[in-house]
Amino acid sequence: MYTKEESKEVKIQFWDGFKRYSKEKGRKMTSWVLRGTQIKEVQLKFDLNENGAFVIIQIDSKLDSKRHSVYEQFEKYKPVIMSTCGADLKWEKDYFIEGFKDVGMIYYHLEGASIYNKGEWKSYFEFMFSKMTILEEAFLDVKDVVLQAV
Repeated sequence: MYTKEESKEVKIQFWDGFKRYSKEKGRKMTSWVLRGTQIKEVQLKFDLNENGAFVIIQIDSKLDSKRHSVYEQFEKYKPVIMSTCGADLKWEKDYFIEGFKDVGMIYYHLEGASIYNKGEWKSYFEFMFSKMTILEEAFLDVKDVVLQAV
């Protein structure tokens, strides 16, 4: 079991390693769209937690009606997004982030991934990098039409 300080250090090491991996692959972390989506309610995210590794388009708003409206705009273009992303992309209109709130999520999930399994970090980096490249491309394909509708 890790102490709080050890856990924090492992997380820092992981994300620093992912930044280096991305740079080696030709993408600085600042070059991903991530928070610069131009749609207030939408962020592209990486996450690695006790439920696995995730690459996400997250739709979040204080108002459920606004969150659902934005999510539904993405759903309208699901065939376009799926043609880029493939069948393993998951869609959840109401995904509960434990201890936090509901968000809309369009995401890839690598089950069983653990930040504490350092021997597998490279495979997690590969998963997150490859899936974000695809997800970002799909997002950019539909961004303008979604932005106009919201």
